[in-house]
Amino acid sequence: MTRRWCVVALGVLALSVAAVLAGPGAAPSARDRARQAVADRAADPTRTVLRPKVLLITYDPILESEGGKQLSAYCGWNDSATLAEGYISDLKKASGGYLQYQIARKVTVDQYPLKKDGFRYDDASYLRCYRKQEDWHQPDAVDYGALFRDFKVEDEVQKRRIDEVWVFSMPYSGYWESTMAGKGAYFCNSDPVPGVRTSRAFVTMGFNYERGVGEMLEDFGHRTESIMTHVYGSWEAKKTHAWNRFTLYDRAMPGEAACGNVHFAPNSTKDYEWGNPRPVESTCDDWLNYPRLTGKKRTVTDTEWGSGDIRKHHVWWLSHLPKAAGRTDGKLNNWWAYVADLNAFPESR
Repeated sequence: MTRRWCVVALGVLALSVAAVLAGPGAAPSARDRARQAVADRAADPTRTVLRPKVLLITYDPILESEGGKQLSAYCGWNDSATLAEGYISDLKKASGGYLQYQIARKVTVDQYPLKKDGFRYDDASYLRCYRKQEDWHQPDAVDYGALFRDFKVEDEVQKRRIDEVWVFSMPYSGYWESTMAGKGAYFCNSDPVPGVRTSRAFVTMGFNYERGVGEMLEDFGHRTESIMTHVYGSWEAKKTHAWNRFTLYDRAMPGEAACGNVHFAPNSTKDYEWGNPRPVESTCDDWLNYPRLTGKKRTVTDTEWGSGDIRKHHVWWLSHLPKAAGRTDGKLNNWWAYVADLNAFPESR
């Protein structure tokens, strides 16, 4: 604690001296602003905007047999750049401006991903399966080791050029929605990738450009569930700690619904039921004031989260994640910091 406040004091002092030397009314220099950012982060690591750097890889082969069209265009699927833009925008909005992803490097690959067993589709074999909608290669799992080698991911992470990896690919590519690798990696909606030698953990997101931004947010939501479960040590339908209480829904604990989880809205009776009009009492609004919870409830229905729209539900749910300064019961009041900056805090490492 003493060291942390010393850093703040030195940062403020440096800025004061710089201001005097610059003269009255002078704007802070880039170096002064950088020092102030360091001082702010030392005082409260969740105070300043978080801008993780992303390596964005898109596997989108050119089909010579189809006039040089890319696979995504030929199949009528989505543009990965447009999907990434919508995803970044939604996360910025849901986090109250705290999380602002930056694309550090973008690569488009005229190839299909390599499977764990050494198999790789070519245009003819993939289109044959696509047209028949059967006979896809099994096992489906992708070779993450090959991915990391091909794009020098370990080196990029180690040198802090990137903080995470996003991979856009075609259906049946074999990627997990999210997975963690590197030192201290743990379950992140999938088992961690073994044998990755980086001094910090990082997340790789697997996106399918056949789908939309809503499904991408679902991937991020499951990543959130995994990391928050690691932070709090458990996840169950009990009122034992803040994460458990936040995720309560009426079916799991009648009369005690809060915000639910990625698959269950406060009034859902089954997985993915985001369009149930059944009214229930919920404390969802109260979580916008975390950690100053009052327990106040009100009646909510599916109109709160888009009446079945996957993207609207996930933005609604993520928007209710606590994002305040300070700590409560030893845990950050800004849960976004854990999810997007996991190496910065001992409980999320």
